[in-house]
Amino acid sequence: MVLSRKKSFIFPFVLSLALFSCYRPQVFPVGKGVTCGAEKRTVDGKEFYAENDSTFRFGGGKLQTTREAHSGKYAVMTTRKKAFAFTFHIPRVNGDAYYKISVWRKGKNSQKGVLVATSKRIKDLYITTAEPVKKDKNGWEKLEMDLFTPPTFSGKELMIYVWNNSNDTIYFDDLRISHPARKTYPSYTEEPLDIVLDTSQYMKIARLRKEAFENGILQTTQNDWAKAIVFGDSKMMKAKIRLKGDWLDHLQGDKWSFRIKLKKHYAWHHLRTFSVQTPEARDYLMEWASHRFYESEDILTTRYGFVPLTLNNRPLGLYAWEEHFVKQLVESRKRREGPIVKFSEDAFWQIQKMAIAKGNWPRFPYFQTAVIEPFMQSKTLRTPALRQEFLNASRLLQQYKYSQRPPSEIFDLDALAKYYAMLELTHARHGMAWHNQRFYYNPIICMLEPIAYDGYTNHLHSDFSIHDNYLYHAYDDKTEDTPEQLMMYRLFHEKAFREKYWQYLKKFSRAGFVDSVSHAMQKRALFYDSLIREEFPQAEYDTNFFRKSAAQIRQYLPALKVFVEKKIKDTAFRLKQQRVVYDDTTVFEDTPEYFVNAYIQRKLNDSVLLHIENYFPRNIILLGTGKKARFADFHFIRMPGIKAYSGSHADSARIWADTLSRYLFFMIKGHSETYVTAIHPWPVPRGLTPRQELMKKVNLKLPVFAKVKGKDIYVKPGKTLVDYPVVIPKGYVVHFGKGTTLDLVQHALFLSFSPVIMEGTPDKPVIITSSDSTAEGFTLLQVKGNSVIRNVQFTNLNTLDYKTWQLTGAVTFYESNVHLENVLLKNNQCEDGINMIRSQFTLEDARFENTYSDAFDADFSNGLVRNCTFYNVGNDALDLSGSRIRIDSVYANYVNDKGISGGEDSHLVVSRVVVNHANIGMASKDLSDVKVSDSRISNCRYGLVLLQKKAEYGPATMEIRNIRILKTNPKWLVEKGSAIVLDGKIIVGKEKNLDKLFY
Repeated sequence: MVLSRKKSFIFPFVLSLALFSCYRPQVFPVGKGVTCGAEKRTVDGKEFYAENDSTFRFGGGKLQTTREAHSGKYAVMTTRKKAFAFTFHIPRVNGDAYYKISVWRKGKNSQKGVLVATSKRIKDLYITTAEPVKKDKNGWEKLEMDLFTPPTFSGKELMIYVWNNSNDTIYFDDLRISHPARKTYPSYTEEPLDIVLDTSQYMKIARLRKEAFENGILQTTQNDWAKAIVFGDSKMMKAKIRLKGDWLDHLQGDKWSFRIKLKKHYAWHHLRTFSVQTPEARDYLMEWASHRFYESEDILTTRYGFVPLTLNNRPLGLYAWEEHFVKQLVESRKRREGPIVKFSEDAFWQIQKMAIAKGNWPRFPYFQTAVIEPFMQSKTLRTPALRQEFLNASRLLQQYKYSQRPPSEIFDLDALAKYYAMLELTHARHGMAWHNQRFYYNPIICMLEPIAYDGYTNHLHSDFSIHDNYLYHAYDDKTEDTPEQLMMYRLFHEKAFREKYWQYLKKFSRAGFVDSVSHAMQKRALFYDSLIREEFPQAEYDTNFFRKSAAQIRQYLPALKVFVEKKIKDTAFRLKQQRVVYDDTTVFEDTPEYFVNAYIQRKLNDSVLLHIENYFPRNIILLGTGKKARFADFHFIRMPGIKAYSGSHADSARIWADTLSRYLFFMIKGHSETYVTAIHPWPVPRGLTPRQELMKKVNLKLPVFAKVKGKDIYVKPGKTLVDYPVVIPKGYVVHFGKGTTLDLVQHALFLSFSPVIMEGTPDKPVIITSSDSTAEGFTLLQVKGNSVIRNVQFTNLNTLDYKTWQLTGAVTFYESNVHLENVLLKNNQCEDGINMIRSQFTLEDARFENTYSDAFDADFSNGLVRNCTFYNVGNDALDLSGSRIRIDSVYANYVNDKGISGGEDSHLVVSRVVVNHANIGMASKDLSDVKVSDSRISNCRYGLVLLQKKAEYGPATMEIRNIRILKTNPKWLVEKGSAIVLDGKIIVGKEKNLDKLFY
């Protein structure tokens, strides 16, 4: 198999054997180096002597020429018919041996003419390079290869040669082969990431790597982790690591790829779990550059960068680091924690393993059997809220998999359209492969959002024409499509999605857009490019790549729109699914286990109802279940069977088992082997999400509405008893007149995707209340346009809690800009009084009374809080996370926890604030910066508290001027690393582990 992402070429196996049989092997010890400049030939003229050691010979002597020479008088001249030269054999080569090989090449086409290293069996080793690392003024180009033999290569013979793979004449000269004991990497001045393993843990990693080479791919399990110590950011951190990457390019030589998981209380570059890999695996700088474009448009993506790495104090050059799919990923992108989900890749990689072993691709429904699973599975399933969110996410992903609902009901449509349009600009389509797709479930809006990552593309060979556009290819292809292709192609059937896709494709292809992002990253790009080229001189960063891509999109976009819309309107056009006859005879190792899915559908007393699906193309017989995979504890008396997968749908069965069932045991009908597969501790995804069910209740003829005039909805004046959900779709403006009162009872709710204009007066306020205290919130989600809420009272409200869709605020604004003035919030029954999320706001002349927990909670928002009072607060008066907020003229009295809390990289400017009778007057934590002036804290347990609560953030700061702290002792507690600047004087923190005192 090919063990490199460098460009590979088809090479006949028979010809490989012929080359091996032509020449005598030669012993080549460690430390040896030879050069062949085509100057010295043997007497018969068939071979060349090495320039520095006549005991070594190279093939191709009869191709010697004086027409060209890089050095000396001679070179070799190769043609299509005489394509091979400088053939050199090394017998009995060890595994993990290192050879450095180079040759000079001259020809018309700089992409033709190849340096090759191989063995008798190409599947054991076949590595090529055609990309030059250096050019001279006479047109000669240097090819260079760092060759590491696989760990399984021990005792096999190695052959090195050059190959003319073109129709033109190509000259080669000065082949150099050296055999150092190990590769020497560049020395970097940047602080490295240093991984240290003891001997036993290192040997465990090495053994798993060798097993991967034996299998042809890396398949990981939870038992593959090794204990390690990681040094970085001037810290020593406990960690566990394992190998990562599916293909063996991640494990070649000594530059292995790792997944690193730091222990609790540790973080590196604000990351807790991340991967490190060679930059070559992600097209050097191009992956990093693509991430900058994602970030510019708030497309969810992993954090990504470069760092020198050492393993057990041995430098291994430059690595690319990338964040893993954990909660820090979404929180760093200003989203609330929610599950990240994917399709299981296990069956797909088992088929890859079978193909490698058998030499042909077996036909199995690896996509159909792919289970939807969460990252951080253990935490997700044991946390009740995350578990329910995962179940909703799995329903949505199942709908996407089988095109059961339109994209607008599954995805945050804006985010999805931006993602697909951006992939056209960046050509980073490797991440679009179904088994690379990752999705964040947004618990606020109950929808999925794509995560852009692993967009590897060989940008040097990109096609910028309309024929390369993903959508054009999907609709122009006359062939039948696989189920996984149809899953993505059908997204574009929905007009709403296509319109947004056109909108963003137009935006991203503008010259100004590309120039703006390119300029912002230019300085960092040049720096990283210089680091990469120290180790990878052949790496090319095309600074005009994105400009060229944008220019072509601008050119073909009108024609693309016409082409697609014409296809959509053509009644004869339809996407066709492949009809596949699946293999029904192949049973390879444990393959059947990857194609039988078992779920715990529900529990009843001491039993569980299992739902079992068979995607294996043979009948199976169910034997029983077990707590462990070694043997069955519970046996099915009648041993029910499930029919073979037919290609249309999976046959299934439901059967009761013991509550301790963790594994399912079964047989293939006609075979005696017993197979075992894990039982997924969640139900098979079926049905609608709570949001989808709630959206079915949209009815603009409800009694609560006085009239609907065009796009304006007028709420009925006076007092209205509402005992039903009020759901308002996008595209309207909702008006509340003065004196309007809605009494939401029997779990009624108000949910709007359109702006609201609530214009009460001091004498006749608008009132949203709940006489039975069951109302499920007043919620605005992703509203386009500004809402105005003036002279309004919200009382006795709970939060949105519709089935398993649950928020935290009695009044919630998510991505909904709003001006609130003269607002009363009183007696709320839920976690937050007002919850502002990813919104711009002003809050003036507001009063909060008797709030259950936090009165005003702002996450990832920007705004102003002015002339507000807080009285009798169950937790924090103002709880601000990841936000930029100005706070002026605020009075907080009787607060159970903090008067003002700034956390998760918040930046607050606070003036003329009084906090009285609180546990903590003001707090700054986790990289937050709080500036306080002209304020007073009195009668509090602690005045000011600064600390780091989360390892992935950092210490906090607070700058205070003209502040009085009365009847409060201690006046401040400052954790080590954090600092207060008091009237220009720095107070350095000395306390330790304050988080244990307060959390």
